[in-house]
Amino acid sequence: MLKDLLSDKNSNLKYMKVYNWGKTIIISGVLKYGAKFPSENVLTRKFGFSRETVRGALEHLEDEGLIRRVRGSGTYVSFKMEQSSKKKVGLILSYLSDYFFPRLYDGIKSIMDEENIQIELAVTRNSLNEEAHYLDKFLNMNISGIIVEGTKSSFPNPNVRLYEKLVGKNIPIIFIHNHYSNLDFDSIKMSDAKCSYELTKLLIENGHRKICGIFKYDDMQGIERYKGFMECMADNDIVIDDDCIRWYSTKDFDYKFSKSSMSSFYKKIKNCTAMIAYNDEIAYKYADFFNIKSEKFLNTFSMVSFDDAVLGEKDFKIISGAHPKEKLGRLAARNIIKMLNDSEWINHNYSHNFPVIISEGNSVKKVER
Repeated sequence: MLKDLLSDKNSNLKYMKVYNWGKTIIISGVLKYGAKFPSENVLTRKFGFSRETVRGALEHLEDEGLIRRVRGSGTYVSFKMEQSSKKKVGLILSYLSDYFFPRLYDGIKSIMDEENIQIELAVTRNSLNEEAHYLDKFLNMNISGIIVEGTKSSFPNPNVRLYEKLVGKNIPIIFIHNHYSNLDFDSIKMSDAKCSYELTKLLIENGHRKICGIFKYDDMQGIERYKGFMECMADNDIVIDDDCIRWYSTKDFDYKFSKSSMSSFYKKIKNCTAMIAYNDEIAYKYADFFNIKSEKFLNTFSMVSFDDAVLGEKDFKIISGAHPKEKLGRLAARNIIKMLNDSEWINHNYSHNFPVIISEGNSVKKVER
């Protein structure tokens, strides 16, 4: 039963990856109206998913009017970008297929539509070169303000001169999810360290002391989540076993979550009773893998995670720090609009940290000492 649920969960993640990727390259203008859209065969090879999964995503895109399929000819983009004199706000995001991206974007768009403001969307794929390209593009466009999700945000940013030029043109900038250590911009984000502290505390309160962790090292969220975990363990006089901590980045994602790599980590954490994972996608990947290794494993092993992004199954639900999704998007949009109307925006504070909210679930078991 559990194996079937995890399989369904994985299928849903795969479906959303294809759908989100397709939607993003269309609404961002990477593929314009009338351009040929990748075929089912091409997407099957690109993502390594089943034809059924890819077909479902294509049908969803077609239902939304983003693509149209022509028998004997192929699939084409049917979404046409509006050409207007609307005020424009740039939106820079890191990932194409991040699983809560559509809800975050919808939150931003709902406010922009109310104010008759057009979104100029850019996706960096967590590449600093791509970020530089879009910042330079915005410098030469009639952009009124910019919402940015930082790229490789755990490191100092080398595109500082481009940001300084934008500020020099009095273009307000606000970050979401993170910010750069060498750039002083306001940011709207989760309270990642506090959330991680509370999740770790929950595990400890249930008797867990041997806790492994998986964290992303090339963005600020990953560092903050590790920080909260580390501080809670220290406050409870629990030593962290470095062999039981796995770090990964955007570039080595495929390797770190290959079967061979997960098998290697599994051997190191066999004595652990719980895991804190960087996000729900990672948590469910490991839950699925653990269940294949040992069907009894998840009956005794506990897991917590972040984002509360994988919904719909009540029989197996990982306890997770909830990402605000639409709320974060709406607040970012409202604040950038306020900044557009504030001649002293650079001297005022538009930052916001969302409070910690832990979703309900059944993924934490009590350990008797």
